[in-house]
Amino acid sequence: MSTLETAAKVFRLLVEREHSLTVTDTVQGLGLPKSSASRLLKQMLECGLLERDPRSLAYRPSLLMLEVAHHARAHTPLLRRMEDALEALVKETGHTGYISVLDDGGRHVVVVRAHHGSHPLRVVTLPGHRLPAWSTSTGRALLARLDDSVVAARFPGPLGGGGGEASHSQAPRDTPALLALLRLAREQGWAYAVDESLAGVGSVSATVQNPESGETLAFCLSFPASLSHPGFAEALAESLVGHARAIGRAAGDAFWNTPRAFQSQHSTTDQ
Repeated sequence: MSTLETAAKVFRLLVEREHSLTVTDTVQGLGLPKSSASRLLKQMLECGLLERDPRSLAYRPSLLMLEVAHHARAHTPLLRRMEDALEALVKETGHTGYISVLDDGGRHVVVVRAHHGSHPLRVVTLPGHRLPAWSTSTGRALLARLDDSVVAARFPGPLGGGGGEASHSQAPRDTPALLALLRLAREQGWAYAVDESLAGVGSVSATVQNPESGETLAFCLSFPASLSHPGFAEALAESLVGHARAIGRAAGDAFWNTPRAFQSQHSTTDQ
């Protein structure tokens, strides 16, 4: 393995650990001999890729790397970053993935990108397909970004089928039930749906927002409802949220940088 490849692994480890790295951290995280880890970190320091805390002696990204990250963030559209992540998730899990946005004043969610997985799925939606936002995981993940009062105004009274889609027993029936699911989505960072707008289909979704443009996108992994069992959705969501968190923090998304602050600001009422 080249020095460059190993250096890239150091940066991935920094992202994963979310704090500065010591030589011991690098040995444990990358499985390197202590002498090799120490030499690599010193080389990265000398090249200006890392800097060292004078007190803890731990290594962290240099100002140069932070400037490069800012440049990359400014010149890489959010949709492209999410597409790259979704492609990796689909390859990793075998499940079909989608990127969606709110439409029709926030009452529906529309698919803008689809990546088909290797697992067979009876129902597959295509770009341009619209579904009721309240009864889909992508829709609820996106609605969770809004104030409860805004959501309540968009969905007054009983909730029923929308856009010609069937309303299934698992979907929320009224606004309070919907707001409760949105609160849960804010708390855990992802939304879940099974046997709702699309019978026999389950999905988990997370969102990322570009604070400069206000653009908010949801991406999800869908799966046959028959596969849904305790722990299954949570495992998929863990992978999904890992990508959403990385993209969101790079984009400066307040939800992924200060999730508790976002929750308290938006959740005024009782996924």
